[in-house]
Amino acid sequence: MKTTVKSFFLLMFASATLAACDNCGDISITEPSTEDSQWLVYGTGDTALFRNEAGATITYLRTGIYAQNVPGDGYSISDDCIDKRNTQVTNIIEDKERKMPYLGTYILKKPDSLIVKIGVGNKNAWDIKDTDQTQTVTVGEGESQITYNNAYVFEADSTAADSPKEVYFSKDKGFLKVELYNGKKLELVELKSK
Repeated sequence: MKTTVKSFFLLMFASATLAACDNCGDISITEPSTEDSQWLVYGTGDTALFRNEAGATITYLRTGIYAQNVPGDGYSISDDCIDKRNTQVTNIIEDKERKMPYLGTYILKKPDSLIVKIGVGNKNAWDIKDTDQTQTVTVGEGESQITYNNAYVFEADSTAADSPKEVYFSKDKGFLKVELYNGKKLELVELKSK
Protein backbone atom coordinates (compact mmCIF):
# COMPACT_ATOMS: atom_id res chain seq x y z
CA MET A 1 0.00 0.00 0.00
CA LYS A 2 2.91 2.32 0.75
CA THR A 3 4.16 1.90 -2.82
CA THR A 4 0.68 2.64 -4.17
CA VAL A 5 0.39 5.86 -2.15
CA LYS A 6 3.90 6.95 -3.14
CA SER A 7 3.16 6.25 -6.82
CA PHE A 8 -0.14 8.11 -6.59
CA PHE A 9 1.53 11.26 -5.22
CA LEU A 10 4.27 11.04 -7.85
CA LEU A 11 1.58 10.86 -10.53
CA MET A 12 -0.24 13.84 -9.02
CA PHE A 13 3.00 15.86 -9.10
CA ALA A 14 3.58 14.92 -12.72
CA SER A 15 0.01 15.88 -13.57
CA ALA A 16 0.38 19.30 -11.95
CA THR A 17 3.61 19.88 -13.83
CA LEU A 18 2.07 18.86 -17.14
CA ALA A 19 -0.99 21.03 -16.55
CA ALA A 20 1.08 24.08 -15.60
CA CYS A 21 2.02 24.96 -19.19
CA ASP A 22 -0.59 27.34 -20.63
CA ASN A 23 1.29 28.52 -23.73
CA CYS A 24 2.01 25.21 -25.45
CA GLY A 25 -0.56 25.59 -28.19
CA ASP A 26 -2.43 22.49 -29.31
CA ILE A 27 -1.83 19.49 -27.11
CA SER A 28 -2.50 16.00 -28.41
CA ILE A 29 -3.36 13.38 -25.81
CA THR A 30 -3.39 9.71 -26.77
CA GLU A 31 -6.16 8.04 -24.77
CA PRO A 32 -6.91 4.33 -24.42
CA SER A 33 -9.82 2.90 -26.37
CA THR A 34 -12.54 0.80 -24.77
CA GLU A 35 -10.76 -2.30 -26.05
CA ASP A 36 -7.45 -1.13 -24.52
CA SER A 37 -9.17 -0.57 -21.17
CA GLN A 38 -10.39 -4.19 -21.08
CA TRP A 39 -6.85 -5.13 -19.97
CA LEU A 40 -7.56 -3.37 -16.66
CA VAL A 41 -10.23 -6.07 -16.01
CA TYR A 42 -11.66 -4.91 -12.69
CA GLY A 43 -14.41 -2.29 -12.60
CA THR A 44 -16.03 -0.26 -9.84
CA GLY A 45 -17.69 -2.55 -7.32
CA ASP A 46 -16.15 -5.73 -8.74
CA THR A 47 -15.21 -8.47 -6.28
CA ALA A 48 -12.71 -11.23 -6.97
CA LEU A 49 -13.04 -14.30 -4.76
CA PHE A 50 -9.92 -16.43 -4.42
CA ARG A 51 -9.28 -19.70 -2.61
CA ASN A 52 -6.05 -19.77 -0.61
CA GLU A 53 -3.74 -22.71 0.13
CA ALA A 54 -5.84 -23.66 3.19
CA GLY A 55 -9.11 -23.67 1.22
CA ALA A 56 -10.43 -20.42 2.74
CA THR A 57 -12.04 -17.76 0.55
CA ILE A 58 -10.15 -14.46 0.25
CA THR A 59 -12.08 -11.44 -1.03
CA TYR A 60 -10.27 -8.90 -3.21
CA LEU A 61 -11.82 -5.51 -3.98
CA ARG A 62 -10.77 -2.80 -6.38
CA THR A 63 -9.22 -0.16 -4.15
CA GLY A 64 -7.95 2.27 -6.74
CA ILE A 65 -7.72 3.28 -10.35
CA TYR A 66 -5.21 5.94 -11.27
CA ALA A 67 -5.19 7.63 -14.68
CA GLN A 68 -2.47 10.03 -15.69
CA ASN A 69 -1.19 11.87 -18.74
CA VAL A 70 2.57 11.45 -19.16
CA PRO A 71 5.01 13.08 -21.58
CA GLY A 72 4.92 11.55 -25.05
CA ASP A 73 7.98 9.95 -26.62
CA GLY A 74 10.80 12.48 -26.97
CA TYR A 75 9.61 14.62 -24.05
CA SER A 76 10.44 14.62 -20.36
CA ILE A 77 8.72 16.04 -17.30
CA SER A 78 11.30 18.86 -17.19
CA ASP A 79 10.38 20.23 -20.65
CA ASP A 80 8.67 23.64 -20.67
CA CYS A 81 6.00 22.58 -23.14
CA ILE A 82 4.86 19.04 -23.73
CA ASP A 83 2.44 19.05 -26.62
CA LYS A 84 2.24 15.26 -27.04
CA ARG A 85 1.02 13.22 -24.10
CA ASN A 86 0.28 9.56 -23.55
CA THR A 87 -2.15 8.14 -21.00
CA GLN A 88 -1.31 5.55 -18.37
CA VAL A 89 -3.86 3.83 -16.15
CA THR A 90 -3.17 1.60 -13.14
CA ASN A 91 -5.87 -0.55 -11.54
CA ILE A 92 -5.29 -2.04 -8.07
CA ILE A 93 -7.18 -4.78 -6.22
CA GLU A 94 -6.43 -5.73 -2.61
CA ASP A 95 -7.70 -8.32 -0.18
CA LYS A 96 -10.03 -7.00 2.52
CA GLU A 97 -7.70 -8.14 5.30
CA ARG A 98 -4.56 -6.74 3.59
CA LYS A 99 -2.64 -9.91 4.36
CA MET A 100 -1.83 -10.84 0.77
CA PRO A 101 -0.04 -8.69 -1.81
CA TYR A 102 -2.08 -6.28 -3.89
CA LEU A 103 -2.56 -7.17 -7.55
CA GLY A 104 -2.25 -4.58 -10.29
CA THR A 105 -2.94 -4.13 -13.98
CA TYR A 106 -1.40 -1.27 -15.95
CA ILE A 107 -1.72 0.13 -19.45
CA LEU A 108 0.18 2.90 -21.23
CA LYS A 109 -1.43 4.11 -24.45
CA LYS A 110 0.92 5.59 -27.04
CA PRO A 111 -0.07 6.76 -30.55
CA ASP A 112 1.30 3.60 -32.15
CA SER A 113 1.25 1.03 -29.35
CA LEU A 114 -0.22 -0.18 -26.07
CA ILE A 115 1.98 -1.35 -23.21
CA VAL A 116 0.29 -3.79 -20.82
CA LYS A 117 1.75 -4.89 -17.49
CA ILE A 118 0.55 -6.90 -14.51
CA GLY A 119 2.12 -6.94 -11.08
CA VAL A 120 2.00 -8.67 -7.73
CA GLY A 121 2.67 -6.27 -4.89
CA ASN A 122 5.97 -4.49 -5.22
CA LYS A 123 7.77 -7.77 -5.94
CA ASN A 124 7.25 -8.54 -9.61
CA ALA A 125 5.77 -7.02 -12.75
CA TRP A 126 5.53 -8.54 -16.19
CA ASP A 127 4.93 -7.04 -19.63
CA ILE A 128 2.30 -8.75 -21.74
CA LYS A 129 3.64 -8.54 -25.28
CA ASP A 130 1.89 -9.18 -28.59
CA THR A 131 4.27 -12.09 -29.09
CA ASP A 132 3.34 -13.80 -25.80
CA GLN A 133 1.40 -17.01 -26.35
CA THR A 134 -1.63 -17.85 -24.23
CA GLN A 135 -2.18 -21.29 -22.76
CA THR A 136 -5.00 -23.40 -21.41
CA VAL A 137 -4.57 -23.70 -17.64
CA THR A 138 -6.39 -25.48 -14.83
CA VAL A 139 -6.88 -23.86 -11.45
CA GLY A 140 -8.05 -25.68 -8.32
CA GLU A 141 -8.36 -29.36 -7.51
CA GLY A 142 -11.03 -32.03 -7.64
CA GLU A 143 -14.59 -30.80 -8.11
CA SER A 144 -13.52 -27.18 -7.77
CA GLN A 145 -11.23 -27.36 -10.81
CA ILE A 146 -11.76 -24.65 -13.43
CA THR A 147 -10.13 -24.64 -16.85
CA TYR A 148 -9.34 -21.30 -18.48
CA ASN A 149 -8.39 -20.73 -22.10
CA ASN A 150 -6.22 -17.82 -23.27
CA ALA A 151 -4.24 -17.45 -20.04
CA TYR A 152 -0.80 -15.87 -19.81
CA VAL A 153 1.61 -17.80 -17.59
CA PHE A 154 4.45 -15.96 -15.85
CA GLU A 155 7.21 -17.18 -13.57
CA ALA A 156 9.33 -14.99 -11.32
CA ASP A 157 13.07 -14.70 -11.52
CA SER A 158 13.35 -14.20 -7.75
CA THR A 159 13.08 -16.98 -5.19
CA ALA A 160 12.51 -14.75 -2.13
CA ALA A 161 9.88 -16.29 0.16
CA ASP A 162 7.30 -13.54 -0.41
CA SER A 163 7.88 -13.31 -4.18
CA PRO A 164 5.48 -14.81 -6.72
CA LYS A 165 6.53 -18.18 -8.07
CA GLU A 166 3.88 -18.48 -10.78
CA VAL A 167 1.05 -16.25 -12.01
CA TYR A 168 -1.81 -16.99 -14.41
CA PHE A 169 -3.64 -14.01 -15.94
CA SER A 170 -6.34 -13.60 -18.57
CA LYS A 171 -7.71 -10.49 -20.24
CA ASP A 172 -11.31 -11.36 -19.37
CA LYS A 173 -10.96 -12.70 -15.79
CA GLY A 174 -7.78 -11.02 -14.55
CA PHE A 175 -5.62 -12.90 -12.06
CA LEU A 176 -6.46 -16.60 -12.16
CA LYS A 177 -3.69 -17.90 -9.91
CA VAL A 178 -0.93 -16.36 -7.83
CA GLU A 179 1.47 -18.75 -6.10
CA LEU A 180 4.22 -17.40 -3.84
CA TYR A 181 7.49 -19.13 -2.94
CA ASN A 182 6.44 -19.22 0.73
CA GLY A 183 3.57 -21.61 -0.14
CA LYS A 184 0.78 -19.02 -0.09
CA LYS A 185 -1.59 -19.27 -3.00
CA LEU A 186 -4.59 -17.52 -4.55
CA GLU A 187 -6.79 -19.34 -7.06
CA LEU A 188 -9.74 -17.55 -8.63
CA VAL A 189 -13.12 -18.95 -7.63
CA GLU A 190 -15.34 -16.22 -9.05
CA LEU A 191 -15.19 -12.69 -10.44
CA LYS A 192 -18.35 -10.80 -9.53
CA SER A 193 -19.07 -7.71 -11.59
CA LYS A 194 -21.58 -5.03 -10.61
